[in-house]
Amino acid sequence: MKFQTGNKLAIALPPPIGDSLIGMVLVNNLVRNGYRPVVFGWVAQELKDWFPAVEVGCVDDHQGAFDTVIELRPTDFGKSLSRDGKTQVLADLPEYNGSKHMVDRIVDIAHKLFELQEVTRANGLVVPPGCQRNRHPNRVVIHPTGSHPEKIWSRHKFLALSRALSRLHLRSSFLVAPNEYTAWRDACAAGFDVHALNDLDEVARWIAESGWFIGNDSGLGHIASSIGVPTLTLFMRRGLARSWRPGWGPGDIVLPPNVIPFGALKERLWKQLLSVSRVMSRFHALRTTSASNTSVLPR
Repeated sequence: MKFQTGNKLAIALPPPIGDSLIGMVLVNNLVRNGYRPVVFGWVAQELKDWFPAVEVGCVDDHQGAFDTVIELRPTDFGKSLSRDGKTQVLADLPEYNGSKHMVDRIVDIAHKLFELQEVTRANGLVVPPGCQRNRHPNRVVIHPTGSHPEKIWSRHKFLALSRALSRLHLRSSFLVAPNEYTAWRDACAAGFDVHALNDLDEVARWIAESGWFIGNDSGLGHIASSIGVPTLTLFMRRGLARSWRPGWGPGDIVLPPNVIPFGALKERLWKQLLSVSRVMSRFHALRTTSASNTSVLPR
């Protein structure tokens, strides 16, 4: 599946933030091998300043403009970019499935199917000028929401976690979407620091200038990990974590204790089983390992 570098090539990214950032691993490797793909998707659009080596396009301006269109999964706009109305969907490939981490699956596709050389797990994200990494080293970003309710830890436990962090002289900062802010207004009135930022660029800058990130299994953890902010992610079960844990910067996961043998029941009860003290224990461990890890993320 080797392309000519002169071919007009588009990458159509799916809507989820994590999926898009994982898709950028393929884009980064294509660019490193001399290709000039144009990338489409709202995540890439809002984070275009974080990917200076990549051209980000507007779908309406590129109808039927490309010889080859690659999608991770089918999107509602991918086919409209193609001259012949067809796309190549990575999710249909055997290499896209299996038990490996999603980043490693993309790396395998880049190397084995696209025959790219010197492939990397990096997605090419770079902190833009004007954003000071780790400007607030004692600020812990907490992302207490997400697009899948079953993956969201209990609200009252997140608030208790914030109190526990304050006892360590760390300042927690809750990040929610604008349409979620009303549900968290009472927490703000109670003295918790709650922010609803307008777009992903603002979110990424807020995370980048913080010292730590704790959140549910959701896209913002992938942003934090891409930047290199130490990231602790809460998962309902190990299988999900094996494939979807943030896969770039320093990080760890925390799972409920393995006391229930059945998967469906485990997913139903994980919020009750995962305690604040268990999350704090993993956060302490992450602080210890991150303090001794001064490596720079590959690009």
